[in-house]
Amino acid sequence: MSLQTRTLHRYRQLFPNDTLKEVSARTGIQITRVFRLFNGKTMKVGELEAFEGVIVNKISENPSFSRLNRAIDGASSLLTNEEIGKLADYVERRVAQKRFARGYISLNHQNAIIA
Repeated sequence: MSLQTRTLHRYRQLFPNDTLKEVSARTGIQITRVFRLFNGKTMKVGELEAFEGVIVNKISENPSFSRLNRAIDGASSLLTNEEIGKLADYVERRVAQKRFARGYISLNHQNAIIA
């Protein structure tokens, strides 16, 4: 998955109901260009930065995210490589569990619609 695809996917996760007009207003990118980007046109660096800026601003609104960043900074300077590895393993497992659960729920939802 390309950086552009990941960025647009993350944006849609944070703002799932945004119209093209709202995306344009948030990012400062012209609406016709936003349409093209969501339909596969290659992003320019400035456009990628605009999307990333909106994503970072939305995520940083969450106080827990700030705590997590501070904890990571502290861990990187104080913990051993083995301890950091264990923390990374834990976080990766939690993320994988959430992805699996969302995929399972989505699959069941689609099956319910089909049935």
